[in-house]
Amino acid sequence: MSSGLGSLWSSLNRIYDQAPSIYEKGSLAVSLFMIKKWRMEVLRLGIKPGDLVLDAGSGRGAVSELLARGRIKTIMLDASHNMLSVADGDRVQAVFEKPPFKGKVFDYIVMSFSLHASANYDDVIKNLKAILKDGGTFFIISIGKPRSSVKRELIRVYLRVAVPVLALLATRSNFRLFDGIRLIYEESLTNDQIEAILERNLKTLGFKEMAFGAVYEYIGKNI
Repeated sequence: MSSGLGSLWSSLNRIYDQAPSIYEKGSLAVSLFMIKKWRMEVLRLGIKPGDLVLDAGSGRGAVSELLARGRIKTIMLDASHNMLSVADGDRVQAVFEKPPFKGKVFDYIVMSFSLHASANYDDVIKNLKAILKDGGTFFIISIGKPRSSVKRELIRVYLRVAVPVLALLATRSNFRLFDGIRLIYEESLTNDQIEAILERNLKTLGFKEMAFGAVYEYIGKNI
């Protein structure tokens, strides 16, 4: 089984690159306004001023904005020029499979709804781990796929039926951009498979499912 989106990544990235003006409205709608609460989990990590944080797959920089309120310095990394163009702060355009940094320079790496969009999960984790300090923290919130076949089918129905309607109400003519969520879900590994990949590379401190397993949160250490 493929570990990531593989060749599908390029086509989905082109769709994603069209979405900066509607991304937040659409994301709020299709998550039933839960995405803000999920993002705020990053504030529980104990990040302090002076720590250096990589916001990997930052998009418009929603998580970096949260951390900036506490005077936390972040570097935003994203493949989309259009997304980064509407963000404020230090920005680097690159894919997180090949982060353009040398050495173990980051105290924290944060991936907020971005790991699921990677071309190869193994490459992402391995290469980001290489720039995370020893003892540094790796935090992920992502679209997930539960192990339970019943839950998987319920989420599949929600993505196929409810998401287009919610996205249409929120974004009007651009709602079809959010069909990419369904494609990502179908290509994703299950949550337990992703957890296994993470455990091969990091010391797991916590892994929990939310929204019937459609979302998961991971906290690990680089040791």
